[in-house]
Amino acid sequence: MEKFKLENAQVLVEFLSFGGILTKMINKKTGQNYVLAYEKDTDYLSNPYFFGATIGRNAGRTFPSFYRDYSGKKIMLDTNEGRVHLHGGKNGFHQVEWQVEISDQTSCKLSYFDSHSLYDPMNIELIYSLEKNRFSIKAKGTSLVPTVCNVTNHSYFNLNEQLTIKDHHLQMAAAEIQLIDEQFIPTTKYSAMHEPIYAPFGFEQEKPIGQALELQTELSKICADGIDLAYRFTENDTTKPRIVLTDPQEKNKLTVYSDQEACVVYTLNKISDKVKTDRGYQVEKFGGITFEMQRTPNYVQTEEDILATDYSAVTIYEIG
Repeated sequence: MEKFKLENAQVLVEFLSFGGILTKMINKKTGQNYVLAYEKDTDYLSNPYFFGATIGRNAGRTFPSFYRDYSGKKIMLDTNEGRVHLHGGKNGFHQVEWQVEISDQTSCKLSYFDSHSLYDPMNIELIYSLEKNRFSIKAKGTSLVPTVCNVTNHSYFNLNEQLTIKDHHLQMAAAEIQLIDEQFIPTTKYSAMHEPIYAPFGFEQEKPIGQALELQTELSKICADGIDLAYRFTENDTTKPRIVLTDPQEKNKLTVYSDQEACVVYTLNKISDKVKTDRGYQVEKFGGITFEMQRTPNYVQTEEDILATDYSAVTIYEIG
């Protein structure tokens, strides 16, 4: 596990070779680290909350836990959340050592040849780069045969030093939420969030995140009182922000752009391990929020066109 950094006049990004994990995304104007990080680097070896991690081979939840490869053969996947295959399983990309090549102070390439997973072999590259106040992650995959690939980053954002993100303001591009069942399995049903039970989870108009937390509704209870939902975007204009997050004091702002069709938003609802953050306190419920840009969860079970020899994805984080 080695530590690297990219830096320009506006932003400093720090990451690990292990898991391609982002540990710092600092707005140099305010000095604020936008992402949650553990106090000890050794906590990333288990990383119970997927802090800052590269997620793959297939992000999100897959159930039933299998897929059919290019020959039609049924391939069983390991399960690591009950009966569900989550975030690439027990040996996902967050648990591997990436080869890092530094191009200059603002750009680098992370490489990994995925030949040991339950998916067909694939070369994976991540390009981390800074340009002015923008940090971008460009993911690329190439395989000799059509296969599954769906990569994202699992950083938790908290734009100030408060224990939770309840008072942060969030605005999202137009989207519909993917409905889940009582066992947290993604379904093929969607809601535009017009119905009263789903309306609090809509963020097309900017509002405090806390308005979608601890609602005592059925969906809120399934989500452990927070947000743990996939938002499928209804517009394809990637030049417009998918996400705008601001702290209560409006000192720090995060704007996210992506070419991916969906975003899983998770507000750190389930606290299991007592792990200390680099902010001096233990991981707290609602302590951060993720924006996991990806294909719609469980697509390997709900769509026909799931395999490809080439994969690409771009997500851009605009700082301040």
